[in-house]
Amino acid sequence: MRLFHLEPSDTQQLAQWLQQADALVLAQGGGDVLSGTLQDLPILQNLIAQHPAAPTPEQLHAVSAALGRVLLHEQAGSEWAIVQGVHQRGYAIRRMGTLHWVSPEGALRSHLHGGARLDLRQLFASLCERLNPPAMAA
Repeated sequence: MRLFHLEPSDTQQLAQWLQQADALVLAQGGGDVLSGTLQDLPILQNLIAQHPAAPTPEQLHAVSAALGRVLLHEQAGSEWAIVQGVHQRGYAIRRMGTLHWVSPEGALRSHLHGGARLDLRQLFASLCERLNPPAMAA
C-alpha cells in the first residue's frame, strides 16, 4: 500500500460525498444536521439503522466520508490521504508525519459485511486507536 496526497479531483469527489451525507440525513426527516463532530455518530448510526439492507455504494461512500470528517475533527494532526493498493484506491485518514492510517470506508464495509450489529461509537474508537498506537501515546 502506498499513501498519496489528495489531488483536486479527489477533493471534489470527497466534497460531493459529504454533501450526499448531509442530504441523506436531511431526507431522513429528523431535523438533524451533520456538524463534523462526535454528535454526528448517533445521527449516522440512525441513518444506517434505517437501511437494514446493504447500503448502496453511494450511501456507503457518503457515510464513510462523514465518519472520516468526524475523525479529522477529533484527531488533531491528521489529514485526508489516498491509499493505493494493487487492486483498489480509496480515501484514508492519515496521522501526519507517520505511516499510520485508517480507512473509514474499509472499516465500515468490513463491519457491515460481517453482519454484526453496527456500533458506530465503538468503530470510531477502534479507528482512533489505530491512528494512535500505544508507542505514539507515550
